Amino acid sequence: MKMFRPLFGVALCSASSLAAAATFTVTTLADSGTGSLRAAIAQANATTAPDTIVFQNGLAGTIGLLTGELVITQNVVINGPGADRITLDGRGTSRVFRFDNPTGEARSWSLSGLSVTGGLANLSGNDNGGGLYYETPAFSSVRPVITLGNMAFVGNEAARNGGAVYVSGADLTISDATVLDNRVRNGFQPSGGGLYFNRGTVRLNRCWIGGNVAELSGGGVAMTSPGVNAVITDTLIQDNQASLSGAGMQAGTMSSLKISRSAFVGNTLTSQPEGAGLDFAGVTDPGSAENIIENTTFSGNVALNQAGRGSAVAVAQGNLTVRNSTIAYNQTAPNLAPDANGGGALWVANGNSTRVTVQSTLFVGNTHGNTQLPKDLARLSGGSPGSTLAVDHSAFPALPAAGIITAFGSGNLEVEAQLQPLSFAQGGLTPVHPLAKTSPVIDMGSNPGNLDTDQRGNGFTRGWSDPDNRNGATDIGAYEVRGDALFVGDFEQH
Repeated sequence: MKMFRPLFGVALCSASSLAAAATFTVTTLADSGTGSLRAAIAQANATTAPDTIVFQNGLAGTIGLLTGELVITQNVVINGPGADRITLDGRGTSRVFRFDNPTGEARSWSLSGLSVTGGLANLSGNDNGGGLYYETPAFSSVRPVITLGNMAFVGNEAARNGGAVYVSGADLTISDATVLDNRVRNGFQPSGGGLYFNRGTVRLNRCWIGGNVAELSGGGVAMTSPGVNAVITDTLIQDNQASLSGAGMQAGTMSSLKISRSAFVGNTLTSQPEGAGLDFAGVTDPGSAENIIENTTFSGNVALNQAGRGSAVAVAQGNLTVRNSTIAYNQTAPNLAPDANGGGALWVANGNSTRVTVQSTLFVGNTHGNTQLPKDLARLSGGSPGSTLAVDHSAFPALPAAGIITAFGSGNLEVEAQLQPLSFAQGGLTPVHPLAKTSPVIDMGSNPGNLDTDQRGNGFTRGWSDPDNRNGATDIGAYEVRGDALFVGDFEQH
């Protein structure tokens, strides 16, 4: 896997249920006793004040959990010294963290600067979230706030959902984090090898989610239920695996989804056919909010099934707009004879609740079957009025067959785009496919979302043009040639 890293005691005062917020310091790597993290959490749980737990300067190493999971019930902030300094190890015998809120009251929990490994949740009725677990009681409409920053969740396991993290009924933000090599297996419909989330708002910022495995769906991430609103930014979802759907990410019956400046790379769907990179199913109301993927790359994702479809993105229902993105070198059934009903790097299901719009997006090298048959788009037909697929200002090595696109807009091209290999060395936080400086898709795109930058973010301006031909037009795809040129004299290729 290509490395991608996030930019990432003795109690100082006593506390009671009526005391002001306190700070507790962890001074030992022991699992329990004076100065331990477990003791500090117990002190914080004894007060309703928003306490803080820190670690003694210089303390580093592994805290092995010998007496079960760490249960947090009150508002608390735990600030670790760094995920490379303090590791919490469930030792394959228990979950690591559980946030508990039986009364359904407002809560705020924050963890930072820690590594969580060896967590296991496999007991009947307690089989979600190997590294961290929280679920709001069914009777409560209050959503606690959970913040995870500069964390590493590595090598955790659950039997059912959320190998690393399971959160239901909260507002969750994960920033500058790694979620690696976690898995779900042996339970009922195990989903979310890395992360599982439902009911609430989830934000993933500058994360690396890689090498996670789900026996069913959502190898890297699984998000389900109409109450989910998700925003994914500057995040790499790489080398995850699932059998049924959404090897990289499963997004089912979402209320809203926005993915920007991110990359889905090398995810593999092993058995059933749908959505190796992303499997999306929005809410069924045709008038629902628009869901957007922009400035994002899907590359090298594979659906192995003969009827595999949506090697990059499968859209089962709902509204989805894909714009200013690159979808390249994704494969369905690469080792099998092509199936007539399979294929499509972007696949759209039938139904009048399914509306997909593709704008200024570059398709290159997507194939179906062992004959390497080019197949960029696929749409199930039939029914009345059926699904819709509108495409404009996008580029293909060969335009899709008649009937696949229901609204063929202006500016679509059939060209050899001269796409370069996927690179982590072009700037930004996620890998991109650069364009050759002679590519025919340069200045041929559109910018319907008024994006200021390409996938790489700040410093990589959209709409850069040659000084001798300043038309301000956008390149097709996630990458803007010379988008980082700061002055006319910069003649280097970017």
